[in-house]
Amino acid sequence: MSDSRSSAQPTQVNDILRLIDRLEELAASARGLFGGRIMVEEAELVDIIDQLRLSIPQEIKQARSVVRERHQIIGEAQTEAERILSIAKERAEYLMSEQGLVNEARARGEEILRDARDKEKRSMGQVDLYALQILSQLQQVLERNLEQVSQSLEEVRQAKDTVATPAARP
Repeated sequence: MSDSRSSAQPTQVNDILRLIDRLEELAASARGLFGGRIMVEEAELVDIIDQLRLSIPQEIKQARSVVRERHQIIGEAQTEAERILSIAKERAEYLMSEQGLVNEARARGEEILRDARDKEKRSMGQVDLYALQILSQLQQVLERNLEQVSQSLEEVRQAKDTVATPAARP
């Protein structure tokens, strides 16, 4: 299919060039008037123009169609852009209205409150961890001190037993 197109294109181009040559010949053979104007046979001129139209390659016709579609798509895109802009303006007006401001302030307040609660939970977790560390250290210190108190108490008992025993012998 592409072979027929590629072979048809040069023929169409040659046809167009041949028709342009005919137009040039028509102009050259036309009867001259004053002021650089000429007079040509209308029927012959219209015939050449019709043949030019028929000789226009399919790609040029398709290009015209593409250009028309492009204009249509651009028009639709502009319409859509205007619609979106209108919606955005309405939204902006709503946000600027009293109710809109109240609703936005409420939503922002709820968001700030949520953030504060999240931070509080994180802080409480850190506080709990710190308290656990301090209490563990305190427990270790108290256990050492209790062990020292127990040792001292045992030493005092032993010393008492040693002192009390010689007094009971006499």
